[in-house]
Amino acid sequence: MVKTALVVEDDNGMQAVVREALEAAGLQVLVEKDGDWAFKALQRRLPDVLVTDLLLPQIGGFELIEKLRALPGGEHVAVVVMSGIYKSARHKRQATEKLGAVACLDKPFALEELVVVVQQAVGEAPKKRRAADSGLPKAPKPQAHGSVRAEGMVDDPLADFDSRLDKSDGERAGQSLPAERTVRGNLKNKRFPEVLAQMYRWKATGALLVRRGRIKKIVYVKDGYPVFVKSNLMSECLGRVLVREKMISEDECERSLVIAKSPAGGGRQQGTVLIEMGALSPHNLVFALQLQLEQKLFDVFAWPDGDYQFSARIELPAQSVQLDMTLVTIVSEGVRRKFTDTQLQDLLEPFLDAFVGPHPEPGMRVEDLPLELDERALVDRIDGRRTLRDLVAHGGMPPRAARQLLYALIAAEIVLPSMRPARSGARGDERPSTPPAASSSSASMAALPPSPLATRTTPPPLPKKRESTAPLPLQAAVTTSPSLPPRRSAAGDPVLAPAALAEVVSVEELRARLVERARLWKRQNHFEALGVSQRAGVDELQRAYQALVRDLHPDRLRRTSDGALPADARALADQLHHQLTTAFETLSDERRRADYAARLTPGPRTAASDDITRLLKADTAFRKGEAALDAERLADAVVHFRDAAGLFPDEGEFQASLAWALYRQAPDDPVVQVDVIGRLQRATELAPRYDRGWLWFGRVLQRAGRPGEALKQFERALQCNPDSRDAQSELQLLAPAR
Repeated sequence: MVKTALVVEDDNGMQAVVREALEAAGLQVLVEKDGDWAFKALQRRLPDVLVTDLLLPQIGGFELIEKLRALPGGEHVAVVVMSGIYKSARHKRQATEKLGAVACLDKPFALEELVVVVQQAVGEAPKKRRAADSGLPKAPKPQAHGSVRAEGMVDDPLADFDSRLDKSDGERAGQSLPAERTVRGNLKNKRFPEVLAQMYRWKATGALLVRRGRIKKIVYVKDGYPVFVKSNLMSECLGRVLVREKMISEDECERSLVIAKSPAGGGRQQGTVLIEMGALSPHNLVFALQLQLEQKLFDVFAWPDGDYQFSARIELPAQSVQLDMTLVTIVSEGVRRKFTDTQLQDLLEPFLDAFVGPHPEPGMRVEDLPLELDERALVDRIDGRRTLRDLVAHGGMPPRAARQLLYALIAAEIVLPSMRPARSGARGDERPSTPPAASSSSASMAALPPSPLATRTTPPPLPKKRESTAPLPLQAAVTTSPSLPPRRSAAGDPVLAPAALAEVVSVEELRARLVERARLWKRQNHFEALGVSQRAGVDELQRAYQALVRDLHPDRLRRTSDGALPADARALADQLHHQLTTAFETLSDERRRADYAARLTPGPRTAASDDITRLLKADTAFRKGEAALDAERLADAVVHFRDAAGLFPDEGEFQASLAWALYRQAPDDPVVQVDVIGRLQRATELAPRYDRGWLWFGRVLQRAGRPGEALKQFERALQCNPDSRDAQSELQLLAPAR
């Protein structure tokens, strides 16, 4: 008769390998993830053996065994316990002497050992075969961060269980795209940096699923930029990151995890518990969450192979902490951390004697990238007349650092290798052709970045010009004064501050400068917008255009000093870039320029686009709504916010403010509550970095009698803004007595 086992383990990875091992040994296996559901399963049917972790959600392992023993026939069920925390002799005596466990296994343990113990417990002779011969998965063992072997997927008592990858996420990422829109392949044929570069060139939004063995990760991409990563590697969970970075002790991590998993934790995340314990500040929590995302992403750079598949149908999760790095930064840093010198040299070998020049399209200008001073010095030498070998040797950077940057630029197609030098003075005027080496062998082709789609959409950049009639530059210039060395992680890697390359301004200041520029250009013709006279030549036009458009490049507007640029401001910048590019293209063509000049009269100015006018009206309505809300004129606030949201429905701040004003008018009306909850859910999806949206969402949910859900929103508000006293106060009010 087939023996049955109930495995209770809340970690998906550990649960899977234990189940596979016991099934391979001939047992029928049932699984549960928490003590509550496990007890319900025991009430329905008693197994021959219970294999349970001691640290479980809902009902802990010790209590679960006590409840089992109280059931009719429960005293005859064999029990095997496993734990990564309860390893002391006292805990083991409690499990064996008081509760009758036949064995206590300390995690990590050999799966073959577990199989032998279980077989002995159910009265079967152990099968003396090695795991490798028996078809059992190999035993999970601890490993350093960055390994890509399945052994890392063990139950780690320091892991943050809220960060794990759900199986459904992977299934959706792997199955949801129609075949004609699916992008898939193997990292053996296309390296991970080149896959990311492909997403960047397409300005893709969706989910990139990567798998290697049992390891699964989902890289969420928005407008071509990686913004969030999920992983099922336990070594990459928050608790492990905090301990590894020596931000908390192992004891603090263990205690916080016990509290978070217990009923007394009230559903709190581990980070929130650590803040309440005084072990971690809100700012350090955000720092650790950012570092965690980086480590999850950079780990994939080390994979020599693995399947990948991109799905444009997967919706991005509304996460308050996201990656804020340019593609060039991601690729060059990932290469620095994970590629050996030999790998990097092999990838660039086919292009060493190729001439390297900038991309001809304005949106891909290498000059527009935010770079460090030494990187800028090398980039300034990329003119299409120097070979890659020359740039590495004489670019003003250490050779390895130069290779990293150049590989990142080539992979992203921001610079292009050519078989012949560019014409003198023709910087970026022509698209270089592929070097001979790239077409001579399949090995060379593996290093060549993937070709863009024929229908590629150029990413819209954005403005700048310092002159008497022009507005302030959107971002402050890069400082040339010496700076402190970058903070480094415990592993020696520099911490990638989201805006470390330039002194940036706040969201409100940057939005105001965009609005100022739009209103100025609304009154100007093409010549005035570019800041040139009607006699300006092509070279002068190009210099003026590049000076203005550089400040509007998407990479330069990835982040402000206090958060990501809102959707309405990004859209306004896109429209400004479109208007600027139209002016440049019109005046650069002799026939179009003559026609345009003939239509100009001394008085009237060219009209701004309808989109810019709409965005300016939306901004004005939003400002009026904020003033009305501050003055408690709720009806007026609703009118103005509704106007703003109607003019620009994709701006989460507008939608959140409208929802809050509607709620303030009738906070106890259940119909209004339902409507507002739906609006705020949509608003936080549109603007996941807007702390007031999460704060208002939490307050509405709390008023509606849903404190557990409210707690999650307050946690996200604090992650968006660690200085938010309102979010801290709300969390303290919801804190359970301990």
